[in-house]
Amino acid sequence: MKINLPTYCLSLVLFIIASSSIVAQEYELREVSKGELLKTKSEIDTAAGAEVLYLNKKVYYDIGSSFINLVTEVHKRIKFYNTRPEDLKYATQKINLYVKRDKESVSKIRAYTYNLVDGEIEETKLDRKQIFEKELSDRYEQVSFTMPKVKKGSVIDIYYKIRSPYFYNIDEFKFQFNIPAQKVVAKIYTPEGFIFNRIRKGSIKPRFTLESTIDQRMGTKADIYKYEVNNVPPLKEEKYVDNIENYRGGVLFELVSVKQSYGPNKNYAKSWEDVASTIASSDDYKNDINRTNIFEDDIDAIIKKFPSEESENSEDEETQEPPLELAKEIFRYVKKNLKWNDQKSKFFSNGIRRTYKEKSGNSADINLTLVAMLRYAGFSSNPIVISTRDNLKPFFPTVDRLNYVIAQVNHNDKEYFLDATDKYSEFNILPIRAYNWNGVFVDAPNKLYKLISLKTPEASKEVNLVNATISQNGEITGEVKTQKSNHSAYLYRKNYASQAKEDFLRDKESNLDNILISNYEVENLDLEGPIVEKYSYTYENAGEVVGNKIFFKPFMFFTNDENPFKLEERNFPVDFIYPFSDKYIVNIKIPEGYKVTSVPEPMKLTFGENIGMYQYLLSNRGKFLRLAVDFEMNHSIIGSDNYKFLKQFYNQMIKKQQEQIVLTKTE
Repeated sequence: MKINLPTYCLSLVLFIIASSSIVAQEYELREVSKGELLKTKSEIDTAAGAEVLYLNKKVYYDIGSSFINLVTEVHKRIKFYNTRPEDLKYATQKINLYVKRDKESVSKIRAYTYNLVDGEIEETKLDRKQIFEKELSDRYEQVSFTMPKVKKGSVIDIYYKIRSPYFYNIDEFKFQFNIPAQKVVAKIYTPEGFIFNRIRKGSIKPRFTLESTIDQRMGTKADIYKYEVNNVPPLKEEKYVDNIENYRGGVLFELVSVKQSYGPNKNYAKSWEDVASTIASSDDYKNDINRTNIFEDDIDAIIKKFPSEESENSEDEETQEPPLELAKEIFRYVKKNLKWNDQKSKFFSNGIRRTYKEKSGNSADINLTLVAMLRYAGFSSNPIVISTRDNLKPFFPTVDRLNYVIAQVNHNDKEYFLDATDKYSEFNILPIRAYNWNGVFVDAPNKLYKLISLKTPEASKEVNLVNATISQNGEITGEVKTQKSNHSAYLYRKNYASQAKEDFLRDKESNLDNILISNYEVENLDLEGPIVEKYSYTYENAGEVVGNKIFFKPFMFFTNDENPFKLEERNFPVDFIYPFSDKYIVNIKIPEGYKVTSVPEPMKLTFGENIGMYQYLLSNRGKFLRLAVDFEMNHSIIGSDNYKFLKQFYNQMIKKQQEQIVLTKTE
């Protein structure tokens, strides 16, 4: 994108000349020392196999009579304490460049590896022949290189410069990595008139200073934003996180406006309504979505099967609303007949006609076609543009951070979300990738645009009915019947379909403490609604026989042995994706000649204000025992302020599951 800055450009050019020389002077850094090479471990994280000793990132503007370029200079120094694959990956640098229209470029790559050999420092320069270029897509290229002679104790030193014509798009300043960092410095030099929003993310709090300088020749002002942080711990990922990148310490810059010498300011920042309006003004949402000729005959045939639902005033045709089952049938039709090509997008690649003809397309091709079909059938349906879980959450209104679209339909004042890219999804049961933050509602025909919540999904439910007979040698045999609903059923169907039945059962046996499964049956596999699975099992060595006693856990192979929450402190939320309710009824028959002499006490745990509950109740009925377990998590997202309580809750739950029943021989 280019803007017209007549006389203002001259002052900016002079500013950049001055600021560029300042940057160059600051890169006269000290050489790698013997002390750095002799270091054997990180003082920040002694288990780390590599460490950032120093990272300096500087961003400034280079402006000519007909261009504005954003220049980013990067200098980094990394120490290696180990040579495991997860450590050596930091010896490879990958630089992604946007090349769709005006191309970004990288230059002045200078890279060295330092080792200590016979007490002396050995320097090995990166051979330019070892710098490779690769096309990632029609939008991106990658420049990569791997540093030579990296071994335990090595230090690598790397410098490069990126030039981008997209001056309004400053990459995130990252202060935190998967390895510790001793010192991170980031600066951005901004000319007078460039106004930015700054958004800090993650838990790292860098020192911030804002300096102003004056170009004495032109009398123009420039601002220098500086961030500096020392001794940064690595970002350690744990289970149940949406996307760890959302919580990596860093700062995002958003260009709000540019003050021009002549004419009004050039504005770049947008509201979410602006974002939605921009998307709606594209041909995809304004015109292409209305090209319905190719599918009308097929949808008409479906419509004929479902007479409209009438309101109280049945004589008024406008009050008649198509039945919800018609929307579900159209949804099934799209899932069955159009295949997703795994490409995420908010815009058409093929368009409706080509998608329908070729039976394939990206996420927008599939779901915008679904919206078009629902509208044609008389429903109020609109696109919801989102950012998927593998994509960063949009921390400010932006079109670029949105990469996906789903469908929304209203019926009887109730809202439903649909995604036809996944044949196992259902009404209001979206693929996991779609549950991320909010969505941008785009009703182009009515010019209605807003930011909406995708809402918390309905609770996933499982009910397990278990019969168990324990023998005198401690072996348990029996049957299990499980009913799975909502996302539990969705995930089951995807998992079952992704592998051969033998592999599926082998994994299931492994996950259930290596039980042996036989007579496996599943109901409703190809239908919507609950899944029902039934099987017989043999649980060898379930109990321990000691003298005349048998010890065994009544929760058997459902027992959790390990708490998934291990961090002392977690600075990002726990994301279960959806609430859940798991119930277990276990009926246990004890062997002849034995009596129950010890059972676990009942327990009920609660967590927060109706956030979570775990109930464990065992009843003794002579030759039979019945265990009833209820485990509920009523919130899908648990804030970091509740993490230690959640961790304690899981610790107590797992401890209870480890408790045993004692049977004593009576004869």
